[in-house]
Amino acid sequence: MELREDQAWLLRSRVNLMPVAGALSLENDRLSFTLDAEAGEASLGWLEEELGIDGIADRLAAGETIVAFDHPLDDCVITWPITGGGAVMLVRAPERKWVVSYDYPVAGRIKTPIGMISGRRKAREWKRVLADSGT
Repeated sequence: MELREDQAWLLRSRVNLMPVAGALSLENDRLSFTLDAEAGEASLGWLEEELGIDGIADRLAAGETIVAFDHPLDDCVITWPITGGGAVMLVRAPERKWVVSYDYPVAGRIKTPIGMISGRRKAREWKRVLADSGT
């Protein structure tokens, strides 16, 4: 299967955003989200609790790779809620439902049109790749 990787944001939920930056990847029929250096600047308490890992920001600063999730596609149910404006993907994985946004979420502000187009374009490309994989 082809490799696909894009910058995205992991959200605590669709209501309580608390975005964490990283890379959403699809390779060898596995879907994963790996935090990037920018994630160290986010509010990480919710993700530390979810993953059972303390000090994520310090670990990232030290160069450690932190993977939020990594699952075979067959173990995931992926949906695209219309309320996400075309740029949000829900991944129902064995341990929880993950919310992934291709646009940086800006609660209470209007998104820039260019950012919305870019996020929607990435989402369309992901939909194509996932459809090609049989998901």
